[in-house]
Amino acid sequence: MSPHSIPVGMYHHVNHHANDFLTVSVENFRRQMEWLRREGYETLDAETFLKILRGERRPVLRSFVLTFDDAWLDLYVHAFPILKEFGHKFIVFTVSDWTEQASQPAISPATLPEIPTHREAEKLVKEDRAGDVICNWGQLREMQASGLASIESHTATHLHSTRATPEILAEEFRRCRAAIQKNLDRDSRQLCWPYGDHNVQCLKIAREAGFATTYLVRRGINLAGGGTFAVKRFTVDDRDENWLKKQLEIFSSPITGYLYARLKPDRWFRQRG
Repeated sequence: MSPHSIPVGMYHHVNHHANDFLTVSVENFRRQMEWLRREGYETLDAETFLKILRGERRPVLRSFVLTFDDAWLDLYVHAFPILKEFGHKFIVFTVSDWTEQASQPAISPATLPEIPTHREAEKLVKEDRAGDVICNWGQLREMQASGLASIESHTATHLHSTRATPEILAEEFRRCRAAIQKNLDRDSRQLCWPYGDHNVQCLKIAREAGFATTYLVRRGINLAGGGTFAVKRFTVDDRDENWLKKQLEIFSSPITGYLYARLKPDRWFRQRG
């Protein structure tokens, strides 16, 4: 087992609503991505990260995993051009029913709607207007084709997993994986828990469904070679590259990352998880 821990950052929105909930401003996102490139960080795709967790590949000293939950439209509009510019790989967790709805009919780049705040976006999804705020399959396909994006599962409906029966939860997993396979020709074997909501039984069902690992909404360490089935992540704040540097230093160290997570649980997890 390597003494190195792989930090994993959780993003949701990248847009011009600075200081909005779960949002990183375009300006700060660019500064973060430019700094990662300048400092020589290797940003990992889903398959490479899994191999490192399993001990099948040794990580470089400066490694980072960028994850984007829900496949909000501003990922495609604002974040993806910056990620392409700096060549950073990233993982997108899509809610397949939302993406399916956003694809009926697909929105063309010329008619993309104005990006709302997070609360407004959540409200639109509840009003069956996911097409206004969620990436469609064509946009996910374009990001995947760039060689930078790994598209993975976030269930079919973004349900609270611990409130579902085992049968319903297994069906959520099946539908999401089937939709990704059908639309992206990809076998999704990694799962992100909506709201971070899970328990031991949920993890068992995920294993039985064929997932190789799952992602939490909780700070912590991910040991290279540790074979973890529950990846820890820290919420990326709307801060500049100096803040990100500090987080990566903390969560690259097994001892420091473990102690920090115990003493200061993730703010978002305390509020919503």
